[in-house]
Amino acid sequence: MISSIIPITRPFLKSTTTTLFTQGSKRTIVQGRFKPFAEKPKPNPAREQRATQSKAIAKLVRESLEKDEPNFTQGSKKIYFPSATITLLRPNAKHTPNQAKFIVPKSFNKLDLRDYLFNIYGLRVSYISSTLMPAKFTRSLPQPYRPRFRAPQIKKMTVDLLEPFVWPAETKAFKEELELVKQLKMYREERHSAVGSDKAKPSKAFGGIIHPKPRAMNFVPLKLKRKMRNTKRRDISSRKFLEAEKLIAQHIQL
Repeated sequence: MISSIIPITRPFLKSTTTTLFTQGSKRTIVQGRFKPFAEKPKPNPAREQRATQSKAIAKLVRESLEKDEPNFTQGSKKIYFPSATITLLRPNAKHTPNQAKFIVPKSFNKLDLRDYLFNIYGLRVSYISSTLMPAKFTRSLPQPYRPRFRAPQIKKMTVDLLEPFVWPAETKAFKEELELVKQLKMYREERHSAVGSDKAKPSKAFGGIIHPKPRAMNFVPLKLKRKMRNTKRRDISSRKFLEAEKLIAQHIQL
């Protein structure tokens, strides 16, 4: 097919719209610039073809499960000592026993988590959703001392497991340790935020047993206090003298 091209000169570009034919494709020039080609329609396979593809995928997954092999294409890069830290979280109220939630590095994608769970723990997942939590403002010290800054973002992923998993019940030791951490955090915050006379106030942490209320002290006059101190010193010196005299008497008898 011979393509016909219209020569374009500078005076000709001043026209509003001009049509350019190139090998059967049609493009227009508006103010001297080409418009992009029209978007091609997406292929719409027939229903029978889509049904055949779905059956082939289901057959492949069934055979992989029977042979205990991965039912997906694994990554080609081999990692023998993974350095990524994956944290399993307790499920929320909306999660089912077949769902699990993890904290993953921000560089992780859904395929990485799927390969990680299968190759290390032998877990097969059918669906993965990812969420990047917004960064929150925080302070390393109380407000008068340090400005606030944004903490790093946290990436969470929720997976659908083939087999259900139920978290074990919390033990008594775990609850006690959790309460201890909570009370220690409260005590540190109170000590750091206390200013002026508030430092003498008893802490509310641990039921207020760390800093009990001060006991009432008896009033002792200064003259009587001096007299009692001198009497104590004389008693101590006389006791030392008697002990030395007793020791010398033992040696003289020998």
